[in-house]
Formats: sequence, C-alpha cells, structure tokens
Amino acid sequence: MKLGIALGTALVAGLSSSAHAQISVPAQTESATTSGLATPIRSGDRTYQAYYAASNFTTSVTAPTQLTGMRLRLAIDNNWRGPASGQSWPSRELTLGTYEIVLAKPSSTLVTQGKYPSLASTFSSFTDSPVVVRSGTLTIPVGAFQANASGVQPWGPLFNFTTPYLINPGEGMVLQLRLTSFIPADEPQPFFASGTFVEGQADAVSDLSSATAANPTGFTAPLFVNFVPTPGAAALFAMAGLVAVRRRR
Repeated sequence: MKLGIALGTALVAGLSSSAHAQISVPAQTESATTSGLATPIRSGDRTYQAYYAASNFTTSVTAPTQLTGMRLRLAIDNNWRGPASGQSWPSRELTLGTYEIVLAKPSSTLVTQGKYPSLASTFSSFTDSPVVVRSGTLTIPVGAFQANASGVQPWGPLFNFTTPYLINPGEGMVLQLRLTSFIPADEPQPFFASGTFVEGQADAVSDLSSATAANPTGFTAPLFVNFVPTPGAAALFAMAGLVAVRRRR
C-alpha cells in the first residue's frame, strides 16, 4: 500500500511540474540581428505555419500535457517598432475578422528531413492529426503588447484555446495561423519575436496574400511562442495512474 501511495505521489508531482511549467519554443536565444516578423498579427491576410522539432520540448514536456493557450511577444530591443510606435501596441483596439490557430503533430516528412523540403506541397500535407484550437474573431485591446526600452520583450496577451491540445513526450509540433487583416488597417505595424531556421529544430513557411491558401509561397522565420498548459490535465493523468496502481495491489 505504501508503495502505491508513493508511486501515486510521484506521478502527481511529475505530471504537475510538466503542466505548470510554461512551454516556450523554439529553444533558441532571440537575436537583435535577425528577430522581427510581422506575419502573426498584421494589416494583411496571411497563412503561416511553423515546425518545432521534438527537441524543443525535451525538458518542458515530460508527461502528457494539455495546452490551453498561447502567447506571442514583440521583437527584441527596438526591432518591434513600426512607424510612430510608442512603448506598447496597439494604440487603439483592433479587430481581426478571422484568427484561426491549428496545432498538429508534424508529418513524417518534417520529422525525417527536419525542415520544409519545398514549397510544392500543401500546408495540410505537413500536419498529422491537426486540431483547430481557436477560430473566429480576435480583438486586441489597447496596449496589449508591452515593450521595454531594450532586451527581450515580455509575453503578450493570452490567446485562449476553445479546444485544448494534447502534446506527449517525444513529440514535435506544427503551429498554423490563418488570419485576416486587423482593422483599423492604418495602425502602425509591429514586428514580433522570431528565431532562425535551424535544420532539425525549427523552420517556417507562409503565404503572404490569403487566409485560406492551400500552399505556402515562401520560407520564413519560426516565431517565438509561449504555450500555456492546464494543471487540471496533469491531475487527471496522475489520478488515473494512482487508480491503476491500487488495482494492481
């Protein structure tokens, strides 16, 4: 009985630590030389997809973990500034008529090659078991993204998922965004934190004209993203493990 209790406690501790720790990818240091991507929230329709290999999650996903939201941040130092930008963004409330977020396992092609091999394939061909975690309109309040005078910027507002996404140890991830232009469209355009292509670690592609594009039209940079897990999921997995231990007594 004591062994069962001890093992159950270990399960709770291990799973909870994975669930409470926020998960940030890619596993890179943001550089002022290269960081800055306008794609994820901008005055224009876009489709964006990024591949994050399993190595990015080795220390942060040590048990099955449900993700319930994500955050972006402005680019490092002054890289984020659009014309006439202040120390936060936006200067007024913005609305995007469509903001869809899809999370998926990477296709076997991405896992094997460690990168997007070409632009000839469809966005969907690079995903396995995709989940639409968020869709519909997105409203961004005034000053939602804060900026320091220098250095890495703080994470912005939480984009809550309406459908959680389960990631398991040893899995990579594909993040896909489909978005329409923010309104009012004359708000100064900021740039968001982005990493660099590293084969076997992180890569990205996009289409610069449509929120419904079937194929990417160019290679781009992987965004820095902060995923937020739910503690509740870990508790459920831990309890299931404890019940199994008790039944095996």
